[in-house]
Amino acid sequence: MHFAEPSGTPEAELARELGATLTRLYAFLRSAIMPQGMTLTQASALATLRNEGPQRVTDLAAREGVRQPTCTSLVNVMEEQGWVRRRDDESDRRAVMVELTDTGHQALADITAARVGVLEQRLNALDKGEREALALALPSLLRLIESRGGGE
Repeated sequence: MHFAEPSGTPEAELARELGATLTRLYAFLRSAIMPQGMTLTQASALATLRNEGPQRVTDLAAREGVRQPTCTSLVNVMEEQGWVRRRDDESDRRAVMVELTDTGHQALADITAARVGVLEQRLNALDKGEREALALALPSLLRLIESRGGGE
């Protein structure tokens, strides 16, 4: 994908500042909440299994944007950790489904609790006006994430 050079518009400056800030927030949260030994790819795959239900390895690979052999290795490691299990696909006995275990659900719940705890602590350090400004920005951030560009 090729992007045009940023212009000198206020939107371009906001884009630079927002991008840098979100990158720092992402890095901070990743280091603060990820369980020891769990990668972001594993956490993403676990969340996909939680949100979309059991998946064939090929479907999980497509959803996670990785090649099937990479996903097979990913599932092997997650299975060793007890986060997922394989089972026969009831609709096609040749296929194998990957599903989240109770341990996998708990790992995701722990990540969520850690994220809430870390952010709550940081939010408490802000004054009321700053917290209100962040709350007001949330719908716009969500719309930014969900928009497809082109001024939608």
